[in-house]
Amino acid sequence: MSFNDELQSAQQEATLALLTNIKEAAKESGKLNPGNQAEALKNLAEAYAWLTVPNNSH
Repeated sequence: MSFNDELQSAQQEATLALLTNIKEAAKESGKLNPGNQAEALKNLAEAYAWLTVPNNSH
């Protein structure tokens, strides 16, 4: 496996992990106060944006 293949695989794994965390955070949102919920989801969304479009300023 080449370096590029390994990098792409790692990016895909990271993206899947983030999507899983976003899904779980949405399910658990009733347990958080609204401020914490919004901050947690914002952080996950920003991390996803960095992974999917790393060249844009977020």
